This record gives sequence, structure tokens and C-alpha cells, in this order.
Amino acid sequence: MASFGTEFLTRQVVDNNGELFGHLEDIVIDVRSGQIIELIVDVANDIDTSKLPWPMVNGMCKVPMDEVSQMAGRIHLRR
Repeated sequence: MASFGTEFLTRQVVDNNGELFGHLEDIVIDVRSGQIIELIVDVANDIDTSKLPWPMVNGMCKVPMDEVSQMAGRIHLRR
């Protein structure tokens, strides 16, 4: 079954412990392959973004798709 990207916007993004990391703000897609290459996440207020392994751009975290283990009701990160 195909999913449209807008169905995932604002979904919770959780870490590998199931704790809230933030909410999905946008999806970046490679136009040639059609594959999702990264997620743009609005990080939860209680997270120190200076300690994240991913870049922050305009207040949003750019999480590479290879860091995602599952996209369902919530989006699960590998770490």
C-alpha cells in the first residue's frame, strides 16, 4: 500500500527507547529515485539540540532516513 508524505506530517518521532524526540515537520525526497532521504523534525523543547548527531537548520533537525527504523503511527529512530 502506498502512503502519501502528508499523512506522516506532525506525527510523533520517538527515539529507540520510545521517548518523544519531536514531531515530523517535513520529508525530503530524492526526485530521481523517489526515495525519502531525510526527515525534518521539530525537536521537543526539553532536548539539548547541541548534543544531537544531526544538523539543525532553521530550528529543525535534519535526520537521515537511515536513522529511521520504522514509520507507522509514530516514527521510530534507531538511536
